[in-house]
Amino acid sequence: MAFDVGTTSIKCAALSLKDFEPVAQSSIRSTVAYPRPGWAEQDLERLWEELLTLGRKVTEERVGEEVRGLTFDAHMAGVVPVDEEGLPLRPAIIWLDERAAGLPRELWSGPLKLQGYSIPRLIKFLRVTGGAPSRTGKDVISKVVWLAENEPQVLSRARKLLDVKGFLLSRSTGAFVTGHDEASLTWMADTRRNRAAWSREILRKYGVREDLLPEIRNSTDVAGKLRAEVASRLGVREVPVFVGAGDLTAAAVGSGAVREGEVHVYLGTSDWVAAHSSKRRVDVFHYVGSILSAIPGRYLTVAEQEVAAGALEWVMRTLGVEDYGEVERMVSSVDRTALLFLPWLYGERSPVDDPNVRGGLINLTLDTERGEVLRAVMEGVALNVKWVFPYVERLVGRVREVNVIGGGALFDTWCQLLSSALKLRVKRLSDPQLAGVRGLAAIASVGMGVYPSFEDAVAKFKVDRKFEPGREAAELEAKFVLFREAYRKLRGTFRALNLGV
Repeated sequence: MAFDVGTTSIKCAALSLKDFEPVAQSSIRSTVAYPRPGWAEQDLERLWEELLTLGRKVTEERVGEEVRGLTFDAHMAGVVPVDEEGLPLRPAIIWLDERAAGLPRELWSGPLKLQGYSIPRLIKFLRVTGGAPSRTGKDVISKVVWLAENEPQVLSRARKLLDVKGFLLSRSTGAFVTGHDEASLTWMADTRRNRAAWSREILRKYGVREDLLPEIRNSTDVAGKLRAEVASRLGVREVPVFVGAGDLTAAAVGSGAVREGEVHVYLGTSDWVAAHSSKRRVDVFHYVGSILSAIPGRYLTVAEQEVAAGALEWVMRTLGVEDYGEVERMVSSVDRTALLFLPWLYGERSPVDDPNVRGGLINLTLDTERGEVLRAVMEGVALNVKWVFPYVERLVGRVREVNVIGGGALFDTWCQLLSSALKLRVKRLSDPQLAGVRGLAAIASVGMGVYPSFEDAVAKFKVDRKFEPGREAAELEAKFVLFREAYRKLRGTFRALNLGV
């Protein structure tokens, strides 16, 4: 039984350990609060109750007695201060939150600069952690510094600082643990030896007590036994609960691309391009870094972009389109559009680390149809992926094909546009929106000894369809030139508008 807690939706599925096909599943929309501009929080008590209700729906389909293990993933880079009982002391500050922009300040100060970073401090972060905090403030270390400066009373009462998945593990087992993947993404852990260990050097520098941080364990380890009261509410036995992974790293396993240098693209609320690797790889100029993956002893080289299907959802709401099937029909009926969509609706991380850049729709006319706008959104996201793709490829090696997962991959047109933009074969996994829970099931299966390796486990995954570059490839190549030019020419405008000049 696997729970996938995303920013847009929450999924629960019972999956077969034989072929990882869902036996029963259910999902609901996720609830995120935006109390101030740039802030993004989640009520964890509400989230916990939603998970229990969702899980019960799944076990009501007569699978409760067959559940052998349970595991979670959740959106990463969140901060959850909890007390001795594991109760949250405030709403979770989630990955989208930008309140800590520009923190820690010393990382951006000093006479010697590279991409805005202080060179000596950047080198230290890269040497120890394999990456560095973004200026956007979306990283864990930035949020912890913000808490120390703005909510010291919360930190003084905290027993542990958890991530969202860590909170769910604590509530279900009583254990305060996290995975190597989540620990590495805090930029507070030493990841030089294919594992994470809290860096006393960095913790001391930024005033973070090591006893506030959870124990770091493998994704395949058992965090603990499911508490009796939780098992009763879910309708399962007191089964082992596996440490699991963050949503990004669980989906990376669920993509099936687990061998060295195999690349996958995720199209969800955000998007990313990623590949598993035996070595840490980083491109500081384009904010491509490596975190530890859900596969013990391996890294995941990843370039994350802030908005993908989230942009489509916003446009659908704005245009009054509610049905995804209608979106596919409208988009597939449009052969081409002269619109250019800029998908930076929440700033951007890669290949530019720019919290001030924003979205746009260029070349609108009074005759523009809704189908054209929707197609332009898909094109704009595909072009954004194309923008960052070469920087990942330089680190992991030449790519001949990519796997695609995530809810956005359910659209045939979007997969086709991605293939044409990248000029590569794109393989869509079966049930691409379930990559997270499928990856979790694969992690648990290795932890249980059902499969001896991740390669053996993902060999059971099914490919739904393959897409080849089409006739729109040449047009997208021409638009890509305009896409990059639009950023170069408008970034000053965005900065002026958003910083108030």
